[in-house]
Amino acid sequence: MTTGKDAEATRKIRVLFIAWFVRPDRLWLGEFMDPERYECGYVGLPYPLDMTSKRTNLKKWRAFFHLAVKARAHLLTHRYDVVVTSYPQVAFAFRMVALLTGQQTPHIAWLFNMGHSYQGSMRRLASIAFKGVNRFIVYTRKECVSYAKTLELPADRFYFTYLTGDVFHKEAYAGTRAALDLPARYIAALGSSSRDYGTLFRAVEGLDTQVVVVTHAYALQGLTPPPNVRIMQSISQADYLGILANAEVCIIPVNNVETASGQLTLVQAMQLETPIVATRCIGTEDYIEDGKTGIFVEMGDDAAMRTAISSLLENDTLRNEITRNAQDFAKKNLVEAAGARVLDSLCIAMNLDKS
Repeated sequence: MTTGKDAEATRKIRVLFIAWFVRPDRLWLGEFMDPERYECGYVGLPYPLDMTSKRTNLKKWRAFFHLAVKARAHLLTHRYDVVVTSYPQVAFAFRMVALLTGQQTPHIAWLFNMGHSYQGSMRRLASIAFKGVNRFIVYTRKECVSYAKTLELPADRFYFTYLTGDVFHKEAYAGTRAALDLPARYIAALGSSSRDYGTLFRAVEGLDTQVVVVTHAYALQGLTPPPNVRIMQSISQADYLGILANAEVCIIPVNNVETASGQLTLVQAMQLETPIVATRCIGTEDYIEDGKTGIFVEMGDDAAMRTAISSLLENDTLRNEITRNAQDFAKKNLVEAAGARVLDSLCIAMNLDKS
């Protein structure tokens, strides 16, 4: 017979994941949580959301609040020890609904990257809403300090860990080059958030290697790409990853000094065995060991960027060594299984196994 004390020791921790992208075939971190210790629930949206635009428009805010209300309704009939939300917008919507309805389940805000510093009334509203969050998961060490200051919250609520994502395999994209009419050798720069394509264009102008830039129009405003740059927009995720997987070098040029940018592309490039040249900035400095898992250049330094690109294109030994080191780092730190281990440690630190 199991005693009350034994039952308490073996009781599973109940986690509710609230994310617009969760679905039966994508259970996010829950897929990797030990079923002997965790009981997971999920609240998602029945339709996809485009998260690539620079700002969150009214349509998306409606979707996030729809998700928050749906999660609150679920909590009325199901008891959980902790809720885990994805992205600041979802965390904000859930906290506002929680404030209005008296919901007090412990809350971990995952994927917490604000993109820019809030000011004025929005800053005050965010500070009020986020007071109810127990832990914020951020992806750079500097954000632990800057977000705590911005939101006027204790710094120990902010927890740094590496950004994690799905597992990708280079061989899955072997046909992309032919399908998109890409040359045998090319450089790729992908992404839109706080990208410094002006510096990139100066760095690659005149190179005899084609540069493929995948981005949104707003990231190119006022810029004229040189003749060896091919701009691509509105492509599928599979083509996006295929371009990255088949590139000789991935360039991540960033001009953001406030918050983190460029990490998602970095994580994907490391997994897909594409060596990286990146701007040294908040979003990259915790992920790259200069000369070992990538090459850093200083912000706005097009001459250094050109030199770094050329060194990887011309030195197979260096390129292969950086690729191997980066892939090893990615397998250990940048996959969802690693994120699940972090969540496990946080649940224990928060004594959720005793609640």
